[in-house]
Amino acid sequence: MRMTKVLQRPAKKRSEDQEICMKNNHLKIGTLFCILVFAISAAAAVMFTRSKIDEYNEQVFHELLGINNGFIYHFEEDTTDLLEQDYINTWKQYFKSDLTADSGFYSSLVETKTGRVILDSTDFTSSSAMTDPELDSMAKSICDGYMGKCVSSKDMISIFDHEYGIFNTSVTYISSMRSDCFQTCCGVYKPFQSVIRLNATAYIAGLAAFIAVEAAVLISFVLLYKSQKNFELRNQKLTRGIAHELKTPLAVTKATVENWEYLDDDMRREHSKNIISEVDHMSDMVNKLLEVSKLEGGNAKLNPEEVDILALTRSISEKSNELIRERNIRFVLTGAENSYPVFADPDMMNIVIGNFISNAIKYCDREITVGFEMTGKKITFSITNDGAKIEKKDLDKIWDIFYTTDKARTNRMSNSGVGLSLVKSILDAHKAKYGCTSNADGTTFWFSMDHYEPSK
Repeated sequence: MRMTKVLQRPAKKRSEDQEICMKNNHLKIGTLFCILVFAISAAAAVMFTRSKIDEYNEQVFHELLGINNGFIYHFEEDTTDLLEQDYINTWKQYFKSDLTADSGFYSSLVETKTGRVILDSTDFTSSSAMTDPELDSMAKSICDGYMGKCVSSKDMISIFDHEYGIFNTSVTYISSMRSDCFQTCCGVYKPFQSVIRLNATAYIAGLAAFIAVEAAVLISFVLLYKSQKNFELRNQKLTRGIAHELKTPLAVTKATVENWEYLDDDMRREHSKNIISEVDHMSDMVNKLLEVSKLEGGNAKLNPEEVDILALTRSISEKSNELIRERNIRFVLTGAENSYPVFADPDMMNIVIGNFISNAIKYCDREITVGFEMTGKKITFSITNDGAKIEKKDLDKIWDIFYTTDKARTNRMSNSGVGLSLVKSILDAHKAKYGCTSNADGTTFWFSMDHYEPSK
């Protein structure tokens, strides 16, 4: 028979491939969201710009018409100087508006019969540098286009015309001042450029908002990726932890059961105790895992009431007196008050303080000190043992589920690696502050809660 060898990728390689796949998925989704934000922002910018261009076109139309309404007209006095002065004054008034900056402009006074230009704005615009010369030429060409019709007409003339656009707009009017001459006026504008210039602050604010939103989207997806990565690592760690914790008791139980028929009655009784102990250990670990799951999922129901944590600490420590005496540990309680009441779930607080005390007994050398302090409306519980220092890099990890030191792994004294994770979940549920400090003098665990004052 021909044997086929099945090759499997190493677990580390599979993990790296999964991480790359997860990163690529987040990158794709993040890119799509960024494109969506860009599309929405671009659409908003287009709508805003278009409305401002429409508004601008209407305003420049009225600005140009204002020139005709601003004339004084010295028609009775036969002097070109007075007419020119009238025109220059109205042109100056026209260019006071921000709307007309960098536009094209041409205005003239033309004899009706001959078409001779009596005066025009060419010298004025070139000397004042208020306009764009190229656009001025366009404005003059538009006015010249109407001159033939105007000169040949024997009737009073009044022409108003405009061509609105996004990038180019022109407004023209021709009006008869009297039977022997008429006035021409034309403005050529760049609406898009002018709108950008006039609303620069709004565009800068919009761009800043767009960049901020895009940055927020990118940061959100980076955090989401890290969160999912941590979740995956936590699941892997949880699986390895459960496997590790169940491996020893199951192996002991299996070995005992396999050899049961070869054991005498005395040995069976002894091994029965071992089996019960291992089963109790597994049951305790499973119960703690369920409690952690409920608390982190927000499904655990708290039944808060007044709890004196000093009295609770004394009660828990008394149950450990035998172990304390056996290890020759000095156990000290310190506090200035007779009671330290908090509003909390008594069963949950029993788990918290019980875990702190059992850990202190487990790791201390000679002395454990439990302190109580009331500062303002806060009560702080602290427990210090004089055992080995916890390295700084491990201080944040000690709250993780199934995190234990190598020393603890070999110590079967009620160790499951779940205790501090459960403590963390309980304290989080009570909105308490907590932490751990460690140095050469010892390790201190602490938590702080509001002082409970019953309403009278």
